[in-house]
Amino acid sequence: MIIIFDYFETLLNSKSIDFNRGLFEFWSNYYKDKCLFEDMKAYGEELFQVLLSKHKEGEEYPFVKNELPLFAQKFGGDKISMSATEEADFLMRCNEFALDPKIEEFLSACEKNSIPMYVLSNSGFTGEALTEILNRFGIEKYFNKLWSSADYGRIKPDRGFFNQAIGTALQDNQSEKRENIIFIGDIYDTDVIGAHNAGIKSAWLNKKGECDIKGLATYNCTATEELFRIIETGG
Repeated sequence: MIIIFDYFETLLNSKSIDFNRGLFEFWSNYYKDKCLFEDMKAYGEELFQVLLSKHKEGEEYPFVKNELPLFAQKFGGDKISMSATEEADFLMRCNEFALDPKIEEFLSACEKNSIPMYVLSNSGFTGEALTEILNRFGIEKYFNKLWSSADYGRIKPDRGFFNQAIGTALQDNQSEKRENIIFIGDIYDTDVIGAHNAGIKSAWLNKKGECDIKGLATYNCTATEELFRIIETGG
């Protein structure tokens, strides 16, 4: 068995989300002598609409690669890049993350059962930044590799994005087969349907108790502790 995890609301939960918390710190450090924060905030909202339109086309809109140069062009700044640490700091200002103890317990149980684990995430932030945040929560050690759509350019449920992770996982674990891979995620349209289209099993972390209208989820888990069924049944 191989398990690939979604990131947001699967590994880490967001107690609150506000992009402007991160943007305000960014403005304070680099742009407060060039523009009003309200102007930067308004432009950020414009760019968010661009992000939404890109997502409708299945494309990602990376924050550092695409948005930072536009802020500099708009307001005359020269901050057009970020280190992974700076990205992680920005993202953690935007999101008040919390680690579910049951997820950490599940990861530990998977490790004890020698189950290889990976992460595949839709995010406008790079894989390096997402990995840095997992490290700050003490769970990066469980994963062999993490992929972010910010680096790939397209978002789940894109089959090519899934196949990137699946191919590496199978190369790393040559005794395993595609049908032995399980993807764990919380969003039906991206995670469950994406896994199905990629020819792998899925465990839907269905915290809202929604209906599996297409009957695609291999496991329908309404609470984190139900994920342990995956280990108990051997996938």
